[in-house]
Amino acid sequence: MTGDWLADSRAELATERILDAVRALFLDKGVSGVGMAEVAEAAGCSRATLYRYFDNRQALYVAFAGREARKVVERVWGDPALHTAADPGERLLDGLTALLVEVRKTPHLAVWFAPGNAGIVAQLSNSSDVVDTLATGFVSGFRPDLPAPAAQRLGQWVVRAMVSLLTLPGNGEDEERAMLRNFVLPFLLDRGTAIE
Repeated sequence: MTGDWLADSRAELATERILDAVRALFLDKGVSGVGMAEVAEAAGCSRATLYRYFDNRQALYVAFAGREARKVVERVWGDPALHTAADPGERLLDGLTALLVEVRKTPHLAVWFAPGNAGIVAQLSNSSDVVDTLATGFVSGFRPDLPAPAAQRLGQWVVRAMVSLLTLPGNGEDEERAMLRNFVLPFLLDRGTAIE
């Protein structure tokens, strides 16, 4: 069970292998039904090895959410079609809407926003590790003028707004775009917004 695993000296590769196993388990069992013993078995390592990389289930979930958030942001912002609108506000609104669509169409991410997982998602959206990831990958791209603490606070606001829409969707894309336009864009675009 642990032979080739322990021979692998690259922590990054080991972490990716564990997180890939978690992704498969989330698809199979849902988020709340996955325990550390199951993760270790799916990753092909011992529980002791798993705990060398992740102190507990919360740390594992934070790492998974951070990795997947980076991937989604990269996929969405990497799409050239997203950068066609002349107005920066419309580009940003297109990006936020595309992020919602991308999360919803990605099965191992969509499962996080099922009604039974609201508590886990709420904990993760308050995690500074996840917020830092989103702030640097998303907020800083639109607000490079902000110092890191302000970008982090703004990132936390954006994460909460997006989690809210993913957990309790609006009545269609138009309504969600209106919510984003009214409640998120002003903070992202207003250079005078006091976030300190």
